[in-house]
Amino acid sequence: MKKQYKKYKLNDDVTLQVISYTEEMMIARLWFTGKGFSGTHHHTNQETNTVLSGKFEATNGSEKTILTAGESVHVHTNLPHNLECLTPTGEIITCWTPARKDIIENYTEVE
Repeated sequence: MKKQYKKYKLNDDVTLQVISYTEEMMIARLWFTGKGFSGTHHHTNQETNTVLSGKFEATNGSEKTILTAGESVHVHTNLPHNLECLTPTGEIITCWTPARKDIIENYTEVE
């Protein structure tokens, strides 16, 4: 049976909706209506971000890359990273492996 998870406003600029998850992986969609998150962060999960719309600057350790629709960036475990939306709006799909337990605990209520 298909589950539809609620959308959550993470801050003034970013809304998140989990699409699907198991213990091994998680996929979510994020909508940006501004720059996004301030500063970098890191976690024990590997992460891949694919841009659906908009233009983003991906910080991956000390490397910075510009991404547009259809382009992806992979983030290794514990590497400081961030995505900054460079256009008024943008949308990405993010995949984490293993699944982010913090997101499961806080952002997976079914609609």
